[in-house]
Amino acid sequence: MADLSSAHDSFVRAILADRQVATDYFRTTLPDHLVQKLDFSTLQQQPCSYVSGELRRSISDVVYSCHIAGSRTKVEVCLLIEHKSYRDKYTPLQIGSYLYSGYLQQVKQGRKQLSPIIPVLFYHGKQKWEYHTAAELFGDLQKELLPYIPDFQYIYHNLRELPDEDLRGLENRFLAASLLILKYSFDKDWLQGNFTAVLSIGLAEGSHDLKQALLLYFLGRMELPEEQVKQVIQELPSSIQEDVMSTYELILEKGRMEERARLEHLLQEERARAEAEKKAEKRTTALYLKNLGMAVAEIAIATRLSIEEIENLK
Repeated sequence: MADLSSAHDSFVRAILADRQVATDYFRTTLPDHLVQKLDFSTLQQQPCSYVSGELRRSISDVVYSCHIAGSRTKVEVCLLIEHKSYRDKYTPLQIGSYLYSGYLQQVKQGRKQLSPIIPVLFYHGKQKWEYHTAAELFGDLQKELLPYIPDFQYIYHNLRELPDEDLRGLENRFLAASLLILKYSFDKDWLQGNFTAVLSIGLAEGSHDLKQALLLYFLGRMELPEEQVKQVIQELPSSIQEDVMSTYELILEKGRMEERARLEHLLQEERARAEAEKKAEKRTTALYLKNLGMAVAEIAIATRLSIEEIENLK
């Protein structure tokens, strides 16, 4: 599960590292009243993370800063990538922990004025989730107790619930294809059946690095044998077929290199183990000869161990 979460996480990070893709994503995901307030020309990804401690098992984050339109005031829009594939009613508490971790880090950074954090929870798992707040975990409380209960809002982006038509209708074609692949990342039949259509959308625009990230993730999620992948690629339109095939060849070469490295590592481990066993046998023999009263110098010649090693044997 860790490897799978890592693959999803890496892909989301790769595509949202592109400023235009990130801008279009947040314009699509954030509520209209926030979109109208933010100056997206100032959107910048930040090198920090507000995830700490146990929270790393559940989510990872990508932090962006953005000015309020017509103001020098900054807010931080934080994309939280959910790693769990099951419904967790305590997710709001985890988001609360994230928010306070972020504000404490801002204090440590020496900021005179803290920047509001807008958390966007990104989820594309199999199980259905419903939006709920931390306050709801406490049930029906008397109004006198409500001021002592943590209550905050967050943006819940459940990709599984968005209609395909809405995703296909996004102006940023690369983003549309990426979100479709993420939405159906657990449905290999859908991925295989829509391989040509989605790539025709996604590869129409975007940088070489973005296209390669999309292909690496898409082909990795399909998990087809090499010959079957090549057959599917041959059915693509000629305008994108060459790019897809060249990228797939890079994936194969990378896999071969990783396999060679793995085998070399195993070989080195085997050599080290054999050497250790050989050394242990020599020490056993040397100790036996030593106990028989044989001279240390003669034992050293016979076993090729150092005199110091033999003298230390007990």
